[in-house]
Amino acid sequence: MDFNENGFKFSDDENLQNEENASLDQAEENVDLNAFLNDEANSNKEENKKGKFKFNFKFNKNSKIKKGTVLKVVLSVFLIGVITACIIAGAFIVYAFNFVDATMNENLYDLANLEFSTTIFYEDSEGNWKEDTRLHGEFNRIWASDAEGEIPDNLKNAFIAIEDERFRTHTGVDWKRTFSAFANLFLHFYSSNQGGSTITQQLVKNLTGDNSTSPSRKVREIMRARELEINFSKDVILECYINTVAMGGGLYGSEVAANYYFGKSTKDLTLNECAALAAIVKEPEGYRPDKKPERNTQRRQTVLNKMLELGFISQEEHDAVYYEELTVVANPNIKNNGQKVNSYFVDALYEDVVKGLMETYGYDEQHAKLNFYNGGYKIYSTMSKDVQNALEEVFVDTQYAYEGKDGKLMQGSMVVMDYKGNIKGMVGGIGEKTGNRIFNRATSAYRQPGSTIKPLSAYTPAIEGNLITYSTIVSDTDSYEYKNNDDTMWKPRNWYNNGGYLGNITVEKALERSTNTIPTMLVEKLTLPKVFDYLIGMFGLDSLNNHDVTSYASLGMGGTNVGVTTLQEAAAYATFGNGGIYYKPTTYYKVTDQRDQVILEVTPDPIVAMSEDTATVMNHLLRNVVDGPQGTGAEARKYITHLPVYAKTGTSNDDMNCWFTGGTPYYVASTWCGYDTLQKVTPNTVAKTMWGRVMGKIHSNLPTKEFTDSAYSVSHLFCTETGLLAREGCTSTRVGWYRKSNLPTLCTTHEGEKAEIKIEEETPENSEDTETPTTPESGEPSGNSEAENQ
Repeated sequence: MDFNENGFKFSDDENLQNEENASLDQAEENVDLNAFLNDEANSNKEENKKGKFKFNFKFNKNSKIKKGTVLKVVLSVFLIGVITACIIAGAFIVYAFNFVDATMNENLYDLANLEFSTTIFYEDSEGNWKEDTRLHGEFNRIWASDAEGEIPDNLKNAFIAIEDERFRTHTGVDWKRTFSAFANLFLHFYSSNQGGSTITQQLVKNLTGDNSTSPSRKVREIMRARELEINFSKDVILECYINTVAMGGGLYGSEVAANYYFGKSTKDLTLNECAALAAIVKEPEGYRPDKKPERNTQRRQTVLNKMLELGFISQEEHDAVYYEELTVVANPNIKNNGQKVNSYFVDALYEDVVKGLMETYGYDEQHAKLNFYNGGYKIYSTMSKDVQNALEEVFVDTQYAYEGKDGKLMQGSMVVMDYKGNIKGMVGGIGEKTGNRIFNRATSAYRQPGSTIKPLSAYTPAIEGNLITYSTIVSDTDSYEYKNNDDTMWKPRNWYNNGGYLGNITVEKALERSTNTIPTMLVEKLTLPKVFDYLIGMFGLDSLNNHDVTSYASLGMGGTNVGVTTLQEAAAYATFGNGGIYYKPTTYYKVTDQRDQVILEVTPDPIVAMSEDTATVMNHLLRNVVDGPQGTGAEARKYITHLPVYAKTGTSNDDMNCWFTGGTPYYVASTWCGYDTLQKVTPNTVAKTMWGRVMGKIHSNLPTKEFTDSAYSVSHLFCTETGLLAREGCTSTRVGWYRKSNLPTLCTTHEGEKAEIKIEEETPENSEDTETPTTPESGEPSGNSEAENQ
């Protein structure tokens, strides 16, 4: 008797029957298995023919494997998966909270680590600030402020609708979207890969530049997104995202994108344009409205549909723009401003701001330069667009750029300023400007100033020190002799009368005719050290050096060792039109960051270069250079007929440098013409011509205006023979200007004579200056030469 596995007892007959049934079942299973194997073999042969191998194990429908066993296996696998997932999730949480750096160094209101475009503004005639130039490094972006109402709701909602519809409710990570995107990689719920990043996560990527594909990067991104959500409001996060997102073509943020694609600011975008910008983000180069208009249209319509679905817009708003065509401007000046050739003014502005950053914040030069291009600065420049345009129009014309003996064209520079040191325009060369930050002769070409130094070094300090007056009689003779540095002696000669002299003349006539003898004599009386200090301290001519302090030719006649620039001269000559105040020249008023916080600001620091009555006397003396019967600057009057003009001409030895510096009641300007390699400039009137053409354009529509004379000065007739105040008996008189504190006495020579008083008139001479002949090495007059200077 046998017992089965459960302990039940069966009879022998029953055992026999069971054995028979088992044999039949085994036979059936063998048949089924053989059939199965044959089927599989045939199937594998077919697959092998196709270069594939496939093995599928199938249960026969009559298989005796119990269903319960299968369910147990499935359940076991499921439980193992759940446990594994929990372990992984737990490990992730431990890793994320203990080993991942979730902190964000970037304060969303201090995005110094990002690169923002710098914009230069100018003030128009009505006092409105207008954009002139936009400069950027690798990235081109400008900040649009939500707090200032510069980001329309339609733009914010368009980004939310298409990029992150649960933005307002999640805490930095949209877990539903994240898991869906992950699962879709394997199960393909959606027709295309789904992005799992929220707007906050995308902002993290924009801020950190962390674009690696590693799992650790994604973990960092998630943790940092949650960190941002804890510390900043949704509105701030959305504002920063809109200002940093890539918009195709090297553009970043809505402002430059709106400028480039539609020619307007973010705040002025229409609903359709807002949708078009939001459509770009998915694939910035693939959905650009200028390059891929069809794809942008399809994506834009998707954005509009989603905005309607989420209730951001009404059906009427949706339908009104759904089929509307975009007007795409695609302004290359916005996109490619980093490559365009900027003006000489912008080049000078760049140098000034970089220097300001270095001095104010202690930046090294490289860091300051990077900040200029990438700091998102708004620079409020001193430039006048009308003035700059006039300068460029005249100097781009090479008709006056005569070819030198070496075959190269003559060059030149010019600076125009107002009377508070604000540079209104400049050019640093003649002809088309070919590059950025090339040699700027207006700020960097130091050339001998010739006779333009005389009013600064001799006449002004002599009048201020009561050494002379407007009409003092001085002796233009060969009696003056000076020692060179090599102990040889030299005498100054004049450019007129074949190097001759005029004898006794007034100070007015000495300046009008540009004598060389008189200013050199005045410098000697004032002493070289005092004049040297005066030029540097009061007129900003800091390019003078120790060689000049020992040279009468340098300080009396302009044969300086190094030279000066047109920028320096314009600033110095402004003192004759503003009451004697020197202002350091500047190209900007202030610089702010992208959130309008002041970074740099120019605070005027005026220097009293002379008393206001001396300034008035000098102003009228220099007007005589233009309007006097023998004035060397008479040509300027051809270009400006309705305004008073003061000026001074100048050439250096052998006409190698030509100058004309002067002002009107509106502006002061200095012009230099010459060759980069020293050679004679012919004709030597070219600087006057360039000055006149530019200033004529600038002043053509400006109303008549007068200089303001000091209340401490007075005009009076003087006797041209004695230089004293005229009385009834004086037969030749002119009008002079005097400091009330230093009036000449009355003329007594002609007392009692009853001749009619008249104003002296003379016949102009058509001559030009020929200034200090100097040796190139020393700047001193050569040993046996006599100086000729106008």
